[in-house]
Amino acid sequence: MPNAIEIENLTKTYGKVVAVENLSLTVPAGTFFGFLGPNGAGKSTTIACLTGLLDSTAGSIRLLGERFTANSAALKQRIGVMPENLGLFECLYAHEFLAFQAQIYGLDQSTARRRTTELLEAMELTGQGKKPLNEFSAGMRKRVAFAAAVIHKPEILFLDEPFESIDPSGVALMKQWLRRFTSAGRTVFLTTHVLETAERVCDRAAIVKTKGQIMWDGDLRPLAEDRPLSFDGHNFATLEDLFLHVAGERYTQLDWL
Repeated sequence: MPNAIEIENLTKTYGKVVAVENLSLTVPAGTFFGFLGPNGAGKSTTIACLTGLLDSTAGSIRLLGERFTANSAALKQRIGVMPENLGLFECLYAHEFLAFQAQIYGLDQSTARRRTTELLEAMELTGQGKKPLNEFSAGMRKRVAFAAAVIHKPEILFLDEPFESIDPSGVALMKQWLRRFTSAGRTVFLTTHVLETAERVCDRAAIVKTKGQIMWDGDLRPLAEDRPLSFDGHNFATLEDLFLHVAGERYTQLDWL
């Protein structure tokens, strides 16, 4: 299949601080891809560069076969993003925010209205119409942000910790949608610290460490068939075992605890 995402030598610095350094990565279309790593590894910075929220310092990005920059307006209409900070307009009601998002992506009013209604019903938010977003719980805010990311039916969906704070039924629903999303040839690029979830939903994954350095990149499907992942002369029965081997840290023991 053609590649949905192609990253070559991506670098992002903040003054003298290097957040991501020379990251190169390819994600085929139709892949449910997990971008995994410890805190501070550069995952959110990478997603911000891939979605135009940040300008990269160096390197190149291609999405859906086209060169992508922070000014690529046409390409941005073909992707969806659920950023780490959610990006909600706090003073709006949920239906207002979703309708606004739909119009930004060029949906006509009839389609925007219909999809807003359907998403609010599916996310069990129809009873929250009298509360602005700043009065929503953390899980409800996540649901709205997810709905905003998919309302225009994007070809690539970038999700930064999408399942955190959402109850199990909501997570199950989102997973079901995302599996259907990738089965239709579209692409999900996911960051999460819940490795069990990544193991269950992702086809492929990359594990990064400091500054976006890729420590492992490979197929996760063997785990679904009860076959181990082989790397560095070892076999790993779970993604967590592999993650701790390539990116885990040694922590000081607290004997008093």
